Amino acid sequence: MTAPRAGAARPIPQRFLERLGLGEGACDVRFAWRLVLAALLLYALGFACFYPRTPTNTDEAMYVRQAELILAGERTVVREDPLSGEQERFWPSTYWVGPALMMLPFVWLSGWRGAFVAPCLGLLLGVLFTGRGLQAEGRSPIFALLVLGFLPALVMGRVAMSDAPSLGVVALGLWLFWRGIDGRPRWWLGSGFVAGVSLAFRVTNVLIFAPFFAGSVLRRERKSWALLVGGLLGLGVRLLLMHFYFGNPFAERGAYLFHPQTLHERLPLYLLGLLVLVPGGLVFAFAYRGRRRAELLGCVALTFCFYLFQQFSTDTTGWSKRLVLALRYFIPLLPVLAYGMAESLPRLWRRLLERSGAGRRRRLEALGATLVALWIAGVAAAAVSVHPVMGRWAAHQAEISDALHAIVPVDVPIVTNWPATRKFLRPLQERYDPVHRAWCRPEHVATLLERHGAFFLVLLDRSDSAYWRRDAEANQTFVDALAGSRELLLDRRFTPTDRLRIWRITP
Repeated sequence: MTAPRAGAARPIPQRFLERLGLGEGACDVRFAWRLVLAALLLYALGFACFYPRTPTNTDEAMYVRQAELILAGERTVVREDPLSGEQERFWPSTYWVGPALMMLPFVWLSGWRGAFVAPCLGLLLGVLFTGRGLQAEGRSPIFALLVLGFLPALVMGRVAMSDAPSLGVVALGLWLFWRGIDGRPRWWLGSGFVAGVSLAFRVTNVLIFAPFFAGSVLRRERKSWALLVGGLLGLGVRLLLMHFYFGNPFAERGAYLFHPQTLHERLPLYLLGLLVLVPGGLVFAFAYRGRRRAELLGCVALTFCFYLFQQFSTDTTGWSKRLVLALRYFIPLLPVLAYGMAESLPRLWRRLLERSGAGRRRRLEALGATLVALWIAGVAAAAVSVHPVMGRWAAHQAEISDALHAIVPVDVPIVTNWPATRKFLRPLQERYDPVHRAWCRPEHVATLLERHGAFFLVLLDRSDSAYWRRDAEANQTFVDALAGSRELLLDRRFTPTDRLRIWRITP
């Protein structure tokens, strides 16, 4: 390979790739950070301009209610069974309290709508901490855009659930871990503490940290005690939080179990996410040859296989929602994939250039620079466009919620297809438990009319999957067989797939 003459101007593609850490020279860290920060600024501005208006799924509504309840100094809510008149106390959310606590200051400042700041903050911090970790390892921070460019991450940055906050916490713990390999024990003490606390956001976050921590212990590194001590301290915080909210430090919600029979549903979707939405993610991760190679490969394999074989299915919803809801589990894994690609991709790219002649090398550099520029521009465009798209969707969901609560009082019984309307109901204000349409029998209808004189029937017909189309048919069957006088108060199609109908039922 012929070296360029001294003072000769290098081609623009070659300079561009070198500045990003994909050439023979050193990475221009400032240039890479400018691109990363510009993309983050675009995302934050889009978020502010199209701020979420309402929870858009059931789990999100549960997290928001949990934050509201903690702020009110309560843990449970008392409601009355409209059929028996008995009162019962229940937890509006059985999820881990970490995300709700992260939402708490924003809910305190601006009410329940402030909860949406937490996931956005988690995503932004996740990208920043990933970039810092890459820089600490001598890699280009530009690979932190792999986190922001993952479509489910862009969406979940607007959704008040545990995914984006978990990303921020995991990315912080990994940065402290990499920083502590050559640093003082305090870095690993912090990494262990963050790892323990991360279990208060989602228990499966342990899948990310366990291989790295186990590798350090098995290598008998002198500082590994700091990981263990920090981990125990962080775990203690998690136990205290669970005791504070549930009264039991070991309280745990039900988990998805091992279920290989439905593997065929998940495998194509997961490969699409980790090979296409993260360009070559799994391939470049397993091509990693840097420090802690065994731990990094073990982390990727363990996390992928765990979610691949767990009993989880999203076939009850449409394809676009399924793409986000199923792949969101891999959001905390993104920093690890970024670490792997930041080492393997530049190395493999330089090897390819070294084996090419001068003419072919120039063409490859031009092609590579074009693809990298298009990818960066694509990430920036997605960071902007996700907000108006999700904002429009959330606006329709807010219209459904507003219409429901404008018509149905909070102190009357309702019968509803609960899985569809659950995210729109507000259990912190409602007096009665909703009666599930699937469990409602003719004798229950008679009891409701006898005890209360009237009740409201709220049915949301969805058509975005075969499951919901069957549910809509069951709604109509129930209406046709319903006894009593029906007064139709609302029949409106808010979206092509969502139709809300409300009746007042009297004797």
